[in-house]
Amino acid sequence: VILYKQALNIKECNQSEWLSTELRRRFDYACVDSIQSFRRADRALTRQGQVKHSKTRHEKDDRRDVGDRRYWVLGFDNREKLALYRKQAQELAGKISDLEERIKAITDREGIRAKRAIHCQTLVNLQWQEVDVAPLLTGIDKLERRIRDALEGNTELKNVADQIERQKKVVKDADEALRETTIDYEKVVGTVDEHEETLKKLQDDPTIVTLTPRQQQGLDERFDTLVEPVRLENLDKLIRSVERAIRDEMEALTKEVGKCDRFIEKQFDEFIFEWPAEAEGLDATLAAASDFFAKLTRLETDGLPAHEQRFFELLESQSHQNLAALSTYLSDARKEILERMELVNDSLARVPFNQSTNQTTVLQIDPSDRQLPDVREFKQEIQQALSHAWSEDRELAESRFLALRRLVERLSSQEPENKRWRQVVLDVRQHMEFIGRETDESGVEVEVYRSGSGKSGGQRQKLATTCLAAALRYQLGGNEHGVPMYAPVVLDEAFDKADNEFTALAMNIFKNFGFQMIVATPLKSVMTLEPFIGGACFIDISDRRVSGVLMIEYDSEQQRLKLPAHAHQETSLEVS
Repeated sequence: VILYKQALNIKECNQSEWLSTELRRRFDYACVDSIQSFRRADRALTRQGQVKHSKTRHEKDDRRDVGDRRYWVLGFDNREKLALYRKQAQELAGKISDLEERIKAITDREGIRAKRAIHCQTLVNLQWQEVDVAPLLTGIDKLERRIRDALEGNTELKNVADQIERQKKVVKDADEALRETTIDYEKVVGTVDEHEETLKKLQDDPTIVTLTPRQQQGLDERFDTLVEPVRLENLDKLIRSVERAIRDEMEALTKEVGKCDRFIEKQFDEFIFEWPAEAEGLDATLAAASDFFAKLTRLETDGLPAHEQRFFELLESQSHQNLAALSTYLSDARKEILERMELVNDSLARVPFNQSTNQTTVLQIDPSDRQLPDVREFKQEIQQALSHAWSEDRELAESRFLALRRLVERLSSQEPENKRWRQVVLDVRQHMEFIGRETDESGVEVEVYRSGSGKSGGQRQKLATTCLAAALRYQLGGNEHGVPMYAPVVLDEAFDKADNEFTALAMNIFKNFGFQMIVATPLKSVMTLEPFIGGACFIDISDRRVSGVLMIEYDSEQQRLKLPAHAHQETSLEVS
């Protein structure tokens, strides 16, 4: 005896444990082969479909055969069930075809019977006079006798009668030809209908793949090259001929592809043998073709030669030109910085940096080389790679190539250390340091500023403001003496810790550089800023939530804000 739940295999999944529990609880039936086992069990079922739910309740559904696999629903694979349905569909299709033929035969017999019934009805409706042919035959004989007598006595009528007989024969022959032509036409129409139906079935067949335009064009070209014209009766023959030609070409191409595969793998093997360092990690198989082609692309992109002579030609020309261009770029970039700093110093020379009754000084920015070890070594490597550029000595050329390769590999490396090194050696701005030198009217150096350390807050602020203006002039001024027409500078909380003298100095610096100033400042700096602005507004904020703006008129001639006199007095008191 096998329990029903033991006869089931449950696929492992998220619900398999729950399903096993449900089967154990709801379908704890014994599968038995005899009526004795069936009677002894509390709940059981037989192969014939009889189910015992309890001692008093038995069930047997005879509406369908238990062994009919079409109604089985359990299992991991439904391919056998699909095959069963396909077989049944084929059998049903055969039965349907037989029934359609029987229906057609019955319909044909019914049509013949209907025609016979019509003929019988016609006969029933006839009278005796209509079917009594004896008087009619006698009348016909009399008329024929009269016609013969008339013809024998009249030659013209006889000729006309002969012509009539001949025309009757022509008409009869034409009718016969028309009948035969009609039969042939009906056959052709039937054949066309059959072919159209076959074509429609083929078009609707999901197993037939639709040809692409290129495939269709290729088949058209193949059929156009055939000697025999394409007709229905020789279509199968021509199709087989085209298929055979395509198959032969495919076999030939397959052999050619095999030869190409072996040739390519041989070339890969030769490359690995000839250049083991470059081919490290590569296999002489087509699976590694993408790696070989990537290496080839890199070699071609780098402009490396295909043969030794070309290699040395490129080494003599391109490497020299490229490295010379790089060296020129570094030199020109340094020269450009020096030239632009001259423009900045020209602007700084027109604005006093410190001014007193006895002395007036200006600030000048002195750029100098930092002499970084990485930069110095990099320039030496460039010179080494450029050395003996026009020498024909192959050993020296190979030595130059090795030096050049080391340089290029380090420049193209993505390692953090090399990326930092590349940033240092190629960014000329990092090669230089900028020192502020304060000089008096006679050119005597008064102070040197390498940083703001050791200076008071006001001095650091003055130095930072001057350097800021100089940096903006450097970035926006270009290589010419002019400045952009639109160059606003926004300062928030400006000059809040500076005295009036420094505030005027800083604003004069920005104004002399051609910048338009937008300044947010406390009330105490308003009077000092009045000569350098073109308008103002007063902003009041309450509880950090409500704000108001009041526009203040500006007197361009007096270079003052149009404020009441007491406002100027209050501002003066606040400043003092």
